[in-house]
Order: sequence, then structure tokens, then C-alpha cells
Amino acid sequence: MKKVLVADDSSLMRRLVSDTLRGEGFEVLTASNGKEAIELAAKNKPDAAVLDVRMPVMDGLAALKEFVSTGIPTVMFSSLTKEDSQVTMDALEVGAFDFVPKPGGTVTLDISEVRDDLIRKVRAAVISKKIPILRPKTGKSGRVEGVHAPASSVLLIAASTGGPSFVKALVQSLGSDLEAAVLIVQHMPPVFTKFFAERIASGSRIPVKEGEEGDEVRAGLAFLAPGDYHMEVTSDPVARLSLNKGPKVNYVRPSADPLFISAARRFGRRVVAVILSGMGSDAKDGALAVKSFGGHVIAQDETTSVVYGMPRAVIEAGATDEVLPFDEIPKRVNEILSRLA
Repeated sequence: MKKVLVADDSSLMRRLVSDTLRGEGFEVLTASNGKEAIELAAKNKPDAAVLDVRMPVMDGLAALKEFVSTGIPTVMFSSLTKEDSQVTMDALEVGAFDFVPKPGGTVTLDISEVRDDLIRKVRAAVISKKIPILRPKTGKSGRVEGVHAPASSVLLIAASTGGPSFVKALVQSLGSDLEAAVLIVQHMPPVFTKFFAERIASGSRIPVKEGEEGDEVRAGLAFLAPGDYHMEVTSDPVARLSLNKGPKVNYVRPSADPLFISAARRFGRRVVAVILSGMGSDAKDGALAVKSFGGHVIAQDETTSVVYGMPRAVIEAGATDEVLPFDEIPKRVNEILSRLA
């Protein structure tokens, strides 16, 4: 039986999370703060942990650093406030496996909102590989001067659990002279996507922002699909972004499939699609569309993926042109985009 350590200063939340995980067959240990969690972990060696971001004595971020150093995959439990969202981004950079947004309102009524997400991520965490801490060499961040011409080619990126550090490193490897647009789907809820875009932008040589309705898809600009919205590319003479709250695709919104399919139709063979670490099969149908229109599809290999679900689904569907370890992907992407320029 896999052991999961749950740390939260709320006794009610500890009970609700613990009952949920026990119901799925996990042995659960509980702590009320980060210090207790570290002591329990040292004695009991859990297979994974769920840490509240904010706790007395020692908060979740401080405890996380200890857990990362000892190889315990950790899911952060975070509220949807601006401050906690920023701390959660810090946690992902430190090496958190993933995070689950805390339910809003009355906890006893709303725990069902995040139950499936929590179970799915904890299950993935107990069999996961260590999250890599990537520190790419980048140029100076900030605004890029000059006019950005309408894009004639696009780089599409899709990722889920285990993906944020890879997404960030890939985008930050792109030069300021990039002649393609970059469109990204990272499975995250609202609020978090805004701060994730800002984190990527802080070390990038191209502007990076959340996509907005009507944004023009222009060369040298990167757009991240906002949480809870599908992002697609229009067929207008100058391609634009279109956002919608249509039904979830592959159980997620945003989903990579609508973006990839619409971009493939609009840009044809001038598409490079990269599928990175993540759970599930999102991006499979989109990658098939990219390939059918003559675009180039790269999937991250199993060895370097934290969670191999999305890359594996694309590979097994026969939708890839290349399967590469992550450290080879940025160079290869830049080579292909240079040829398309």
C-alpha cells in the first residue's frame, strides 16, 4: 500500500483529504505544519506528499525544499489568491510535482470540486520520476522593440503534470529574432496561468502573455492559453486567437487539441508541435492533425518525462516525427523554425 503524507493546518481539510485518499486505497499520514511533516517523512518514508501552501511554524514551501532534496514527490494544495498563486509558482520552480487548487466556499460542500484532480495527481506522483530543476541560459527579459509581423509559422507546445519547467526552458531558449509565433497549452486553472506566463516572460527574449480574445498571432510573440478557456486560431487573413468555454476536451480546459487542430488548418506545414510531460492523452488528436497537414511533431521521450502520458499517447498514435530527450528539444526546435523562416 502506497503511503501519502498530508500536511494542512486545517483539521477539517486534513480529514477531508485523508478520507478521500484512504478511499482510494492509500495509507495516509497527517501533519498540521511543515515541521511536523518533515519529521513524519523522516520516520515513515512516504511515497508522496500533499502540502498546504500556508501553515504555521513552517509553511509548505519551506517543507517542500526538504522533500525535494529527499526525493518525495509533492503535490501543493493552494488557494486561488494572487499571493498563494505566486507561492505555487515558486513551488513548481523549486521542484513540486504539481498542485491542486483548494475548493472555494464551504469546504464540506466543495471538496468534490477537486477530488478527481487530487486523486489523479497523487496517483501519478507516487509512480513519478524526480522533477528536474532546469536553469536555461537566457537573454535579458523585457519588451522587444519593433513591429511584429503577422506570423507565417507557429510553434505549438502542450504540457501537463511535470511540464512547467520544460515549457519555461523551451520558451526561454528562443531568440529575440524568432520569426514564428508561440502558442502554449499548459494545464492550469485560472489565475495560475497568468502568473505562469509572467514567470516565463521574466527570463525570455520574446514577450510572453496570457492569450486574449482577438490577439493577433504575430511573429516573435508567445501566448499561453488562459485557465478554463480553450484557445484556438482563427482563419482570418491575419490569424487571431479565439477563446471559448466549450465542453472540456480530454477532461481539461484548456485543451491542446482545439489549439493544435485550428493551428494546423491555418498554418499547414509551417507548424512545429512539441508535446511535453503530462498525464492523459491531450494533444494526441491535435498532433495527428498537425502531421496530416504536413507539420512537424516532436514528443519528449520517456526517460526525461516526469509523467509520460501525453507523449506516449502521441507516439502510440503514430503522430510523431521525432522522439527526443528534453535537452535536445530546444536546439531541434530552433533548427526547424530557422528553416521555416
